[in-house]
Amino acid sequence: MKKIGVKVEALSKNFDDVKALKQVSIQIDKPGLYGLIGPNGAGKTTLLKCISSLLVPSEGDIHLNGDRVSPKNLAIRNKIGFLPEDSGLYDRLSAKEFLHVMAGMSGIPKDVRSNKVRDVVEYIGIDFPPSKIVKYLSTGQRRLLLLASIILHEPDIIILDESLSGLDPINRERISEIMRRLAKENIVIFSSHILSDIWRLCEKIYVLNDGSLIVEDNPDSILSRMTDDSFFVTSKINIEEVKDYLEKNKFVQEVSIQGERIIFRLKDFSKANQLVGEMLEKFEIVSFGPNIPDLDQIFTRLVDAS
Repeated sequence: MKKIGVKVEALSKNFDDVKALKQVSIQIDKPGLYGLIGPNGAGKTTLLKCISSLLVPSEGDIHLNGDRVSPKNLAIRNKIGFLPEDSGLYDRLSAKEFLHVMAGMSGIPKDVRSNKVRDVVEYIGIDFPPSKIVKYLSTGQRRLLLLASIILHEPDIIILDESLSGLDPINRERISEIMRRLAKENIVIFSSHILSDIWRLCEKIYVLNDGSLIVEDNPDSILSRMTDDSFFVTSKINIEEVKDYLEKNKFVQEVSIQGERIIFRLKDFSKANQLVGEMLEKFEIVSFGPNIPDLDQIFTRLVDAS
């Protein structure tokens, strides 16, 4: 397998008085899917454009496969496939014509362009007629065409800025599957506001806030850090009765009702099974388990903690 990597060292980017990135360092040493999340204005797009050589950092260095990224190193762009959030298409061209134009712009020789376009169309699974005019493509079809256009030159590092936003569930899963395939041999970095996509796809997540990298970890580790050792229980009967029972139990503390759930903590974790058994005998318990926060809560906690 080819050796690939992305190394971002103490990267800063200023726009006049605005510090968009502040000493960000990231190192990726193997193929896979890597997610970038953060609130609006956190610096996600700026970071991706710096890695893609579209923006020049104010400070710091970026190396792709060991080569330094700089405006003078044009060859570095052959290693990158970048799909920005605001990427456009030539509406008057057919899908096939657009891919041929992009192949030419990527430096693919004319005598092999047709084969390259055919192979990429097959790999992406484009099933609409290649003669269809871009103007009349659906949102999902346009996204597939754009994705095809950035991998024509077989880049090692694929960068996708909000590539799954605005898609219906079917097309989102379709493109997610393409990303998984690409990530078997390539580094795929993507940003998204859809936290569930980042969570289910990525082996590592990078969280930016106010231009700084505040968290770098795998999804399971982040989840374990964000849980607070509390439990939930739901019941068919009046939950006030269950709440009253829990408040009187010597092993239980901090009991509260949140919607249809009762949330509580145990002073002694080992008493969980005993407590469940007792409640099953006394009440019509519907569900019980650890009170795992949803993704939005996790994200908010991560940002607030920074």
